[in-house]
Amino acid sequence: MNTPIPSIIALLHGPDQPGIVARISNWIFSRGGNILDTDQYCDSEQNVFFQRVEWMHHEDRAHVRRLADAFAKMVQADLGMRVRIGFSDERAKLGVLVSKIPHCLHELIYRWQVGELKGDLACVVSNHRDLEPLAEAAKVPFHHVPVPRENRAASEAEQLEILHRYGVELVVMARYMQIVSADFLERLIAPVINIHHGFRGIPNLLRILKGINRILVVCLSRNI
Repeated sequence: MNTPIPSIIALLHGPDQPGIVARISNWIFSRGGNILDTDQYCDSEQNVFFQRVEWMHHEDRAHVRRLADAFAKMVQADLGMRVRIGFSDERAKLGVLVSKIPHCLHELIYRWQVGELKGDLACVVSNHRDLEPLAEAAKVPFHHVPVPRENRAASEAEQLEILHRYGVELVVMARYMQIVSADFLERLIAPVINIHHGFRGIPNLLRILKGINRILVVCLSRNI
């Protein structure tokens, strides 16, 4: 049985300039690619352009990866932008930060168990033990890291060690009732999404994870 050829997914951001979308589309088209999905946004205050584009080629896997590398080099050299490349058959490793309120974690676990999350729950980290039974029942490693006000930096260092140990590629703050520091976000490296408010974040997370591994368009700034 032939293995399906994955689509290429690119996230790019950098200084806004005329013709970015046209140049990217033309580059893909001129090499026989077919665009499946694209989203873009421009932060006019910071003059930063963000784009997610997914496309496919009817070529063998090795050739598709060479095209992805060539695209990344073009974006960096010709457009002066930063770019991340992923493939639709890759799955993200998710780390979840929670506190006491269970419904977001419960929903994440359910969607993961029924196969609606195109990623895997690598670990749950909490400043309380209330949700430990929920994580353990789902066989997701649970880590309790208290976050005392007088020693928040040490707690964040422990959280980072755990997330890095599990190779987490996306952190989901699921009703996590703490404000993380800028230093934490900088050292984390992985993008972060906050689904603090009820279930409204879940559909966005599902869309983000649909065939995306290490790259997430709404999280590029890590300031959500």
